Amino acid sequence: MSDAASLASFAQRDRAMRWAVGIGVGWLAVFAILLVIAQVHPSTVLVDVPYLVPIVAAVGLSGAAAWVTRGRTRVAWVLLAISNALWLTGEVVWVYYTYVLQRGPPAVSAADFFYLSSYVVAIPAILVGIGSSGHLRHVRGLLDAGLLALGLGTIGWQVAISPSLPQSPRLADFVAFAYPLFGVAIVTTLAAVGLAGRHRLPAWGVLVGAGFAVAGVTDAVYAYTIAAQNINSNWINVGWQVEAVLFGLAAVAAIRRPEPEARERTRSRDLTAVPLTIAALAAIGLLVADRVDQGPITGGMLVILLALFAGLLSRQLLIIRDRTRLATQLRASLREQERLAITDGLTGVYNRRFFQEMLRIEAERADRTDTPLSVVLLDLDEFKKVNDGYGHPAGDAVLAQIADRIRGSVRASDIVARYGGEEFGCLLPGVNEEVAVEIAEQIRQSISRSEVAVGQGRNVRLTSSLGVATGGTRDSHPLADPDGLVNEADAALYRAKATGRNRVVAAGMLVDPVYADPDLPPGLVWLADRIDAQLSTHEHSTAVSRWSMLVAERLGLDMATLRRVAAAGRLHDIGKVTVADAVLRKALPLTAGEWEQLRRHPDESARLLTDLGGRPDLAAVVAAHHERFDGTGYPRGLAGTGIPIEARIVTVTDAWAAMLADRPYSPPLTVAQARAEIERCRGTQFDPAVADVFLDLVTEGLIGDLAEPARA
Repeated sequence: MSDAASLASFAQRDRAMRWAVGIGVGWLAVFAILLVIAQVHPSTVLVDVPYLVPIVAAVGLSGAAAWVTRGRTRVAWVLLAISNALWLTGEVVWVYYTYVLQRGPPAVSAADFFYLSSYVVAIPAILVGIGSSGHLRHVRGLLDAGLLALGLGTIGWQVAISPSLPQSPRLADFVAFAYPLFGVAIVTTLAAVGLAGRHRLPAWGVLVGAGFAVAGVTDAVYAYTIAAQNINSNWINVGWQVEAVLFGLAAVAAIRRPEPEARERTRSRDLTAVPLTIAALAAIGLLVADRVDQGPITGGMLVILLALFAGLLSRQLLIIRDRTRLATQLRASLREQERLAITDGLTGVYNRRFFQEMLRIEAERADRTDTPLSVVLLDLDEFKKVNDGYGHPAGDAVLAQIADRIRGSVRASDIVARYGGEEFGCLLPGVNEEVAVEIAEQIRQSISRSEVAVGQGRNVRLTSSLGVATGGTRDSHPLADPDGLVNEADAALYRAKATGRNRVVAAGMLVDPVYADPDLPPGLVWLADRIDAQLSTHEHSTAVSRWSMLVAERLGLDMATLRRVAAAGRLHDIGKVTVADAVLRKALPLTAGEWEQLRRHPDESARLLTDLGGRPDLAAVVAAHHERFDGTGYPRGLAGTGIPIEARIVTVTDAWAAMLADRPYSPPLTVAQARAEIERCRGTQFDPAVADVFLDLVTEGLIGDLAEPARA
């Protein structure tokens, strides 16, 4: 919507503004009637006294607007109130000369001083109130106004004023022609503001601009009547009456609808070349006129020429600076758009699209240089509980913190991306499977090691499951199919989820309790999880299974033994289903009868595996997992190598998991305390060789923390 249309719409909606417009138009009609009467019955009083009415009203309303408004608008209205007050003072002085002294004002009087002073104050009022915001635009607006004023003034002087001046002009002549010059300055200032015009003017700004435009035209006509000397100038007073009415309406608009700042708008074309063109034409006109007159260039003319050329040069420098600033902003905007196109807005890491593109590029590079490339996919375990328990904003905050932990666990050259809802991906160029698994384990531990804030002083502890896949090495996935590499990592991630969560599984890893032994009875696995949940909020059998296989691998045992020890670790406690809940949850000491119930659970585990699970091969292992290396264990008192190696391994890992968990009969130990306990019982409760290997794995960081579900 244009400024004029916006003003019209405002006037239609505001009742007070409608009344003000009606009164203003009515007054102009009354004044016109008075002028007609004065022509029929000549009387200056009939016109001169009513002439002051709208000016007095404009002064009062301007003061009210200065009081009501704020910011730059208030500064503008303070200046406008001063300008109108100076105008009114000049009119009062004129009336004093005419009706009190009854001799009329002299050729140059105090009234002229106040009139011209009002114009001087009006120019900064325009620039402050309705000019451009920003230092650079102020400077540009001032230059444009100066160039327009100087250019048009020079042209007007050459065309109209200079030929009308007497051969020996007096001070009064210069004062008389100062009015149209100031009128030109004000009109050109308004033009400069409009041409710099990247702002939609408020309603009062449109009215003020219209008032000054009318004043400029009226002053020019008045100067012409003085030069012609034979034209009745009474009707020119209508122009100044219109000016006063417009100023009054502008004040009402500012009072009714304060708008401290102009609103941004764009323009289809840049019109700032107009002042430059006019100034250049004025300079050329001066040179041509002097050439035609064949006279020397006077000092005054030389100053005008230098001012025009200096203004043109300064304006061009500002244009260059403005365009440079815009180009810089454009480049910054493009860079920001590029960043947003490849970045996940929530977590700040890369997005899936960029991850896939870099996967293709890095796969080609790895294939060309014969180097490995690894992919890690990570999914937060039971993240839905966070969203359900604390809300999605809390979930978003958690994801951002998890992203920071992942970035802190990888190299600066690695690529971390948000791959899905609570799923992240890591691209590890030049990293083989062994190192990739270590990095994935570091990520897993960084997530589970400490709680994550969800807001309002609340925290949750999260775990993650990670899948690793490597290409570019012998017997690995071919890099010609990078999407297949991601599929392998995704399958490994699924296996990590299926085998108890909070673990790292590589695509080619044999250490996988469930998939290494596909005949593990699902019903007994469910029973093991139920018993774990009764005893603690932490995992137990899944950790024992995972750690037992790691120990068996380090001991160099065969694949059949690896599968058996993993299965035994997973199901070693299922016999506790025959133990009363009250006994399982009771803090020590237990009664003799209660101890008898508890000590039967290894045999009960073996029975369930044989009778219900069809796995008698595991029965001897789980039956012996509470035997001690020195022969003082239960249920049969086996000792040394008479205990199956799988059971000796499970004995160590089961004790470690129990010591780290918060059980009814024992608070959790620290890693250092649990380590000291393993060392103390080395050779009595635990096989020394198994204990040493297990502690080596702890030292290497391969025996991780127990998983704890997110608390909703």
